[in-house]
Amino acid sequence: MINKFLEKTREGKLTVGTFFEMGHAAVGEVIGQTELDYFIIDCEHGPYDIESVGDVIRAAEGVSGGKVTPFARSKDSERASILKLLDIGAKGIIIPHVQSLEEAKRIVEYGKYFPVGDRGVAVSRSVKYGLSDETNQGIKTWLEECNEKELLIPQCETTGCLNQIEEIMALDGIDGIFVGPYDLSASLGIPAEFDNLKFLKAIKRIIKAVKTAGKFAIIYVDDEKTAAERCALGYDSVTIQLDSTVYFRALNKMVEEVHEVAEGIITSQEI
Repeated sequence: MINKFLEKTREGKLTVGTFFEMGHAAVGEVIGQTELDYFIIDCEHGPYDIESVGDVIRAAEGVSGGKVTPFARSKDSERASILKLLDIGAKGIIIPHVQSLEEAKRIVEYGKYFPVGDRGVAVSRSVKYGLSDETNQGIKTWLEECNEKELLIPQCETTGCLNQIEEIMALDGIDGIFVGPYDLSASLGIPAEFDNLKFLKAIKRIIKAVKTAGKFAIIYVDDEKTAAERCALGYDSVTIQLDSTVYFRALNKMVEEVHEVAEGIITSQEI
């Protein structure tokens, strides 16, 4: 089983991703040919079901050969929401709005196989319907490989999660953390005040807990400058913008540049 994100993270390399919101497998094919390390199919805010998630993952993996790692954000922390995304082939699950240590324990129960958790065993797409190298080597190798490379990543965006971040990060089966700055800052009573000392103290506490546990931390950012600042704090990965935002900005920049070039040509001809 290939998980290039995990390989790079273990090597201490920065990884960069984006959210998938545009809802078509063709977009997944384009993303699969970029220099992104991963993308996150957004089942919390996006319109996706398991079938469409599977189509996007197939499209991306078909062109990337595993170079771009497909993640998915589940709609909630319920068993079916986590189990089905793992079975369809997501290599990491971002679980939104986690509130407590007890909820994190349930996430491990649902998302990791024995002996770490109690995930239901099935020869699903994630192991090539029982035809993968891991399954051919026996059930023990299969379960170990999935537990190692199919990642469970709670999203720290509530004060409940923040207040128990050390205990959550220490849990066997929790692989890393994803920081949602907008909801976290709102939960702290300072929505989108990312320079506020209260917010900065919170994201520093998170990274300290992560590093103490020997795990990784991903954080969402809006721009390259903020990405650099969060990396300087010790974050291993940044998720920048949404594919829809990138598309919007690229089109507007293209139009602006066409106007600039055309106006320059017209002006020179007039002279």
